[in-house]
Amino acid sequence: MKSFDKNGKLVSETSTSYTSDGKVVNVNTVYDAYSGRPRFQNISVRDTDGKVTVENIINGKLLP
Repeated sequence: MKSFDKNGKLVSETSTSYTSDGKVVNVNTVYDAYSGRPRFQNISVRDTDGKVTVENIINGKLLP
């Protein structure tokens, strides 16, 4: 899901994906309103046992 500001610029993006082995991958990316570049990305992965792994990226982006 993408979120836009009142001027139509992309400000955030959220996605959820499921892998074939049962993992759930949630990605939340926040963009700079002026430049459009990624400012922050949070990636969380939950495995089939319920263990959650989180990765935070500042001023960049790992996953699309």
